[in-house]
Amino acid sequence: MTARPRSAYGILLLLQTICAALLLFYIHMAFRIVTEKPGELHSLPASILLQVVIAILIGQGCYWTRLRHVPQPDGIYSPVLGHLLAFAGRLTSIFGGALFSIYFLRQLPAIQQLSLDAGLLWRCILVFTMLFAIYCYALELERLGAAWQKPPAQTGPEHPERPAG
Repeated sequence: MTARPRSAYGILLLLQTICAALLLFYIHMAFRIVTEKPGELHSLPASILLQVVIAILIGQGCYWTRLRHVPQPDGIYSPVLGHLLAFAGRLTSIFGGALFSIYFLRQLPAIQQLSLDAGLLWRCILVFTMLFAIYCYALELERLGAAWQKPPAQTGPEHPERPAG
């Protein structure tokens, strides 16, 4: 792979990582707020909501651009780093699932009363798009981790198999 696609992949993954880190930071903040003041309806400042929406849009733009136009870098074989990337992807998914769980538990009374107002619908859409953005990032890390765990293809003459016995 030439240096240009490799650097394009790196830049897109870096931008996506920054966006995912921002989302995970706000998930952590939401956990802290909800656990300190359970049962209360919490609202976020518009500036935080704007940052979340921008992070989702940039992260998704990077993900889909990379997926459609930039191949994964090849020629890297590192089982340890591959495992660490796959682990980071799974860990990211766990945090995303925790976000959904805490949001669902917080909104359960409104959902049970079937009082779906515009505010609840907006929050549900925002949470699902955050969850999807985190899923896409985790999937990218797992793909890259799997690629780094595969040994490079052998280019020499094939070795005859040893006879059984």
